[in-house]
Amino acid sequence: MALPFVVALRGYDMRQVEGLFAEVDRALAADSAVLRVAARDALRSATLRRRLRGYAPRDVDAAIVQRLAALALPGTRSDPAPPAATTPLPFVVTLRGYDMRQVEGLFAEVDRALAADSAVLRVAARDALRAATLRRRLRGYARRAVDDAVAERLRGL
Repeated sequence: MALPFVVALRGYDMRQVEGLFAEVDRALAADSAVLRVAARDALRSATLRRRLRGYAPRDVDAAIVQRLAALALPGTRSDPAPPAATTPLPFVVTLRGYDMRQVEGLFAEVDRALAADSAVLRVAARDALRAATLRRRLRGYARRAVDDAVAERLRGL
């Protein structure tokens, strides 16, 4: 499978990215909520390895955000996913912080649920917040600030 990503030095492992996106695209094409939830969880928990030659991380990260948006919004499976809003989160980047991409995806889902009038979306977002196990990275968002923001969002839900 050829994905429309630029090949770059120190990019993401191409086989791993292709396998991940194949699973997600199958879920988007299917009419199964279970497959969609599994694909969303796979995207959130994916830890992509870097290789000497691989897909450009910026392109892959943007595609992951788009796929997450498509999986979160039923009825947009056949339409291309809208570009993700890139409003930066107000967290300080520190050493040994939470994975920035994972935190941004989680908060994007929660903010969509808070903006919606659907109780189902709010419950799903609350459950996602409670079940989230945030990975730590060498460089990531300050853990204390993210934990406080999670507690605040839970109160809002």
